[in-house]
Amino acid sequence: MAREVHEREDLLRDATALVPRLQLRLKSAEAVSEVFAGFRSNGALSLYFDSEPVYHFNSGHQLRRAFVDNRLIKAQQGKLIAMQPRRESGSTLLVSHELNTDEEKTFSRQLVEHLELLRAVLHTGNFALVGQVPAEGDVLARLAEWVTDFPGIEIADGPQVA
Repeated sequence: MAREVHEREDLLRDATALVPRLQLRLKSAEAVSEVFAGFRSNGALSLYFDSEPVYHFNSGHQLRRAFVDNRLIKAQQGKLIAMQPRRESGSTLLVSHELNTDEEKTFSRQLVEHLELLRAVLHTGNFALVGQVPAEGDVLARLAEWVTDFPGIEIADGPQVA
């Protein structure tokens, strides 16, 4: 694991596995100011709300991994496992534990809040399109459909894209 934290890369330019993809700048006073969304060829969606939180779904709309509060959260056999870096004796260990009921409720509530914010922003048009790849595509409509049709939080069997 890296010892230094760096700003995230330019996802609009560099996330070549996510086609189509787009980046939005929100016009509201919400804490989130930018959203990046990208689809894999199988329909799996990745959502970045600023630098974090980040949510990755599989093609069945199931959550497969996330990055929240400096923790990697991954799906494992339908459960959420939190992995957090801890520095010890000059090295970094990745300490993991299964989310307990309260942690899972908090995590799920935050995920739903972010999706509801995105749904509202897309519905009201209170955003600016920073860019999209491919330029001629209609990624916005696809994202709006995905968010509108989101069936609720379901945890994948594993963190793989599938």
